[in-house]
Amino acid sequence: MKESDGAKAIKQIARTNGVSIADVRREMEIAIDTSLYNPDPEIQAFWEPYIRNGQKPTPEEFILYMAKKVKSDNHFLTPSRLRRQPPHK
Repeated sequence: MKESDGAKAIKQIARTNGVSIADVRREMEIAIDTSLYNPDPEIQAFWEPYIRNGQKPTPEEFILYMAKKVKSDNHFLTPSRLRRQPPHK
């Protein structure tokens, strides 16, 4: 079975931070749960597209969802786009 990009990202996060993959997954699940069960309507609206059949996303799925969202929302900055940014005052 081929390792997903989400699993590769979790493995890299674990390696970079000197922790286990299980630790990274556990911390991501805590963060997902904390946000997912937040009663704020805006936060609930954010989660709506990511819940399938009443199931919350796995950490691997969440990484992939967020990567796609950032890229599609044009928040993905390439070096050439960074150069075009106006200077901060």
